Amino acid sequence: MAKYTIEELFYGDKYGIMGEVVKQVFARQKEFIAAPHTFRELELVRQTLIAVEKMKQNGDCIAEGELGDAVAIAISGGKDDKHN
Repeated sequence: MAKYTIEELFYGDKYGIMGEVVKQVFARQKEFIAAPHTFRELELVRQTLIAVEKMKQNGDCIAEGELGDAVAIAISGGKDDKHN
């Protein structure tokens, strides 16, 4: 299992979320002339979700501390160990 930072997920070679977003934006830019910003934002979300599924399949995860305390609390079932 490999651990990736957020920066590696977005700009790295294995998952390269931003690279995929740019490819889709340029490949389909004529379809979204009216709302290009919305398309880019939605494509970013779509590519992020695709990367998460690939990470699950590969057994990879995000490096500890990369997502912050709020996510750590959510993953632990909502129990903040500091207050228990």
